[in-house]
Amino acid sequence: MSFEITTTLRTLLKSKKRIKVVQGATSSGKTFSIIPILIDRALATPHQRITVVAETMQGVREGAMAIFMDFLIKEGRFVQEQWNGTFLKYRFRNGSTIQFKSFDTEGKAKASGKHQILFLNEANHIEYEIADALIVRTTGEIWLDFNADSEFWAHKELVGRDDVDFMKFTYKENEAIPQAIKDDLLRREAKAMAEDKRGQRGYWWNWWQVYGLGEVGQLLENVYPVWEQATEKPERFKYFVYGLDFGFEHPTALVKVWYCEHDLFIEELIYKSGITSGGLLAEMKRLGIETDVEIMCDYSRPEMMQDLINDGYYALKANKSVDDGLSFINECNVTVSASAINIIEENKKYKRKKINGVVTEGVVKMNDDAMDAIRYAGMEIKSLITGGGYSIL
Repeated sequence: MSFEITTTLRTLLKSKKRIKVVQGATSSGKTFSIIPILIDRALATPHQRITVVAETMQGVREGAMAIFMDFLIKEGRFVQEQWNGTFLKYRFRNGSTIQFKSFDTEGKAKASGKHQILFLNEANHIEYEIADALIVRTTGEIWLDFNADSEFWAHKELVGRDDVDFMKFTYKENEAIPQAIKDDLLRREAKAMAEDKRGQRGYWWNWWQVYGLGEVGQLLENVYPVWEQATEKPERFKYFVYGLDFGFEHPTALVKVWYCEHDLFIEELIYKSGITSGGLLAEMKRLGIETDVEIMCDYSRPEMMQDLINDGYYALKANKSVDDGLSFINECNVTVSASAINIIEENKKYKRKKINGVVTEGVVKMNDDAMDAIRYAGMEIKSLITGGGYSIL
């Protein structure tokens, strides 16, 4: 399939100001449009130094870099010899480069030197001090894109300046959106409208404001909506992954997360305090836990994880990215077994931190043992259903 010129892309190409702040709903095509523009910038002017930054290396690889590679390969323009996988840098024949990076401190951002073009992907997850250190060292264009879960530094520091173009897009400006994704978005809109009709503007109403309409949302105190319950697993669920959060004073939680595309069904297998490696292994044998299915583990207890491996289980280190994990679970339609009483209780009590009465992105470390195990399994499922690439949502 050839690359499609969308309204989002045409609008971005018209922007003449140095800083382009791109606020968008999911599937609006914002990143899919910015990446080809950056490639054209690299080809148009020799020796351009273009830097693409995300919050984490995981975010870099699964987000903008995956889109970049996918675009070049599908267009027949990728040259393996021009790609440096160690430094995540693509060098064009004219000497221009596009490099994918993340920075965990302001100092490292300052030490990265000058950039001619900068792209801050999912900028709302990048700390202001790091972003500012990069922006002030950029001599040319600066691009930012994000879903506006809530107001952040770009709204306060950039929007309204004379050298800033602020643009907002939804899926309606992306004519290339697959019909299946559009249908899924409309189902979510229906959930949001049902909440609004009931006078209960909760999770789905807020989700639709941000990801459907591209508006600034509000962080809700509850991390997840209250999940639906079912007495039996629906037949469409054929595949599953285990998630395991080790504890002792807190419960050790082992969950089984079934998946079918972006639908999840969760079962509670073990939820017990004071359990040792020996007790855990005995309980897993009693439950008949498979040895050839991934068990995504909390690696803060390496000795317990090693005991599982020694006993023949397929225990792997979980991707513990909190933001990515919570986002993925919230993107899914989740149903929990009605017998999973501890998961049901944690789901209702799992909260975000409040500072002076204002809800923040941080999560309260309480009522989270099963929630963590579910998140570990969720990140593996995300990787499986997206082929290790970027999520469609």
